[in-house]
Amino acid sequence: MKAKLLINLFLIGFIFQIQAQTDPNWTYIRTDNTGIGGQLHYTIKGDAFNNIWTGGYTSSVDEGSLVRIATNDTVYTNWGTYAENYLPNGLIFDIEFDHTGVIWVATEKGIATSGDGLDWQHYDTANSSLLADQTEGMAIGLNDDLWAVTTNADNSINGVGFYNGTLWEYYTSSNSGLPAGTRLNDIAIDESDIKWVASENGLIKYDGVDWTQYTTANSGLSSNNILEIVIDNQDKVWALVGNAVDIFDGTDWTHITSDDLPVSNLNASSIAIRDDKIILTEGSNSRALIFDGTDWTVETINYSIFDCYIDTDGNYWISGSGVVGKFDGVDWTRFTRNNTGLPDNFNDDIFIDSQGRRWFANGQGGIQVFDCPNWEVYGPNNEGLFPNPQPLFQTTIGTSITEDGDGDIWFTYDGTSGYAIQIPDGNYSDYASWVIWDNTNSHSFLQSLQEIEATDNGLIFTRAYNGNTFMYDKAANTWTLWDFTNGLTGNPNCLTGRTGGKMYLGQYQGIDIYDNGTWSRMDLSSQGIEHISDIQFDNNDIMWVATTEGLWKYDGTDWTNWNSTNSNIAADNVRAIDIDANNNIYISAHNTQTAPYYGGISYFDGTGDTFTTFLDASSPLAHKQVEDIEVDEFGNIWALTQSEGFSIYNPNGITGFECIDRSLNRILSVPTVGSESLDKGISYPNPFSVTTTIVFNSNNVKPVSIVVYDLLGRKIKSVLIEDVSEGKNTFTLNLSDQSTGIYFCKITSNKKSSTIKLLKK
Repeated sequence: MKAKLLINLFLIGFIFQIQAQTDPNWTYIRTDNTGIGGQLHYTIKGDAFNNIWTGGYTSSVDEGSLVRIATNDTVYTNWGTYAENYLPNGLIFDIEFDHTGVIWVATEKGIATSGDGLDWQHYDTANSSLLADQTEGMAIGLNDDLWAVTTNADNSINGVGFYNGTLWEYYTSSNSGLPAGTRLNDIAIDESDIKWVASENGLIKYDGVDWTQYTTANSGLSSNNILEIVIDNQDKVWALVGNAVDIFDGTDWTHITSDDLPVSNLNASSIAIRDDKIILTEGSNSRALIFDGTDWTVETINYSIFDCYIDTDGNYWISGSGVVGKFDGVDWTRFTRNNTGLPDNFNDDIFIDSQGRRWFANGQGGIQVFDCPNWEVYGPNNEGLFPNPQPLFQTTIGTSITEDGDGDIWFTYDGTSGYAIQIPDGNYSDYASWVIWDNTNSHSFLQSLQEIEATDNGLIFTRAYNGNTFMYDKAANTWTLWDFTNGLTGNPNCLTGRTGGKMYLGQYQGIDIYDNGTWSRMDLSSQGIEHISDIQFDNNDIMWVATTEGLWKYDGTDWTNWNSTNSNIAADNVRAIDIDANNNIYISAHNTQTAPYYGGISYFDGTGDTFTTFLDASSPLAHKQVEDIEVDEFGNIWALTQSEGFSIYNPNGITGFECIDRSLNRILSVPTVGSESLDKGISYPNPFSVTTTIVFNSNNVKPVSIVVYDLLGRKIKSVLIEDVSEGKNTFTLNLSDQSTGIYFCKITSNKKSSTIKLLKK
């Protein structure tokens, strides 16, 4: 049984998001900071709470994130690199936790660490004794010291870094027994605090005094090129050399080769062990060799595998190119960008429903809903984790989302079979209630749907790529096609519902208006208004129109125009409009036709000619081509920045993301132990004002570590007691330099630990 002392470090996520970003008024929703992040997942690990951790990296843009997968409710939390300061780099090679839950992240450009998930410290060649930034592997020592192996194109500066919480040391071939000119691949630490380093020139052992090199010439190693090291629960060292696993118990060597496995040849690149379970993965062969304690089996995977892990429930995990996979012994579950978050940075629509849920449409994942912090993805590539409501010809292209007056959510796909999906009452998790409309049960011409919009009296309009516009009457349960023969005067570019059952369809030089069965046209050619892309009505029923000639306002009598010649609007080509409850007007606009290209977002109160404008070149806005804009209930402005996901701005500071909890749960003890090793210590007096006496028992004379943490899990004092006797031991702890409050004293001997709660008054 584990006796856990948990530190509650819950701080609402948006507070840290403000701390971490360069500008507290901006944040971003992207593929690399939602779900499992980027495309390449080089490592996978678990923590004391059975969360799974990986790194998602996209090499083409050099961006990525640290990813936590909460397996109890499948919530994904990301610490990204895009405009954020969580990590020095998105290419993550290793993740480790010390015995109190402090996280360490090894990246291509140094090491990042955090005790709470909120504040991060970076270490690299600029602020430590490390001579190389690329950190291939890490391990945690007996006293929660960090040991890390780093590599560089110059093999002479490859080495082992050591950090004791205060000072850095760095070992290379010039100041230690490390072999010269050798790439270092991994490091592990056994129960005796001995360090084992995997290198291209053998297995290296460091006992704190001497360095010992094992090679094929002086040991039972099968190969000198060691890829990875793990230590099992019997303190044996497992060295993976590709075509074999060499196992060393300190005296004898044993081996696992293809002769012991159900494969004719072995080319393993990663290994994980938990108790009697083993997983070997072959990146080049896309295979996982799994030992369940009795038998070996082979699982063939259709993607490259980089790393593997076994969780406390006995599930086997692998990470690779585009996928994180889980195998429970029977079935595989695949987690990808297409079923865990925003699948693509190219998007077509954003919609915020009446319940504050964010809906997205894009070309890779179809339709997504972000019901913070949860994501669901509705498309053919979601691996069956969520519905793909396209039984006939499927498409990954989602196009539009809306909500009708009854609270039903509707969304569309750009496919040959149409597909307008109706979710009654907006209850998307009630999958059985979904209504799927396609060209077999609505209208035979229904296809290539581009936009969907509802009136307030039960009429749903959808416009197609070829200009056909379909209307569904909920009361009559009928579908009608509107085209040039029965109402339309031009191909519509946009749809906007208005109170009283009206629908406005913007086109080249006019607006077609549907009003309870009657069509009329507003001809705008005399005003010089062309290419209408959006229409909105404010709280005073004034119409606002987005065009290629700027923003227009119509109060029922007069037209007013704002463009780049009479205002500081972002650009003349206005793409979308949104209006908040205070009648503030928000627009997205861009010039991507003639150089110099520019674009951004603008907003104002509807009077005067001065906007608050953000252009991509002079603000944190991610891209100039802003195609859509929405304002949520917190005053956050969501800008659909073409090819760069969503840029979110709030002049009063980003809020509304409290659901994203980037804090870390912390554990300040390991499993309690019996009298055969270390009894749980006591302290007296407790509470105390200056000093307290720590009393503990030991059954050996090995050194004992005393480490004191404050309430936030920060290490404030560390002492190594070397004069230890069997039986009862005492130590006087002086905290005169600390303020009053709660502290935790961790007593560690031979990696067996116990924690005492202290109260300084």
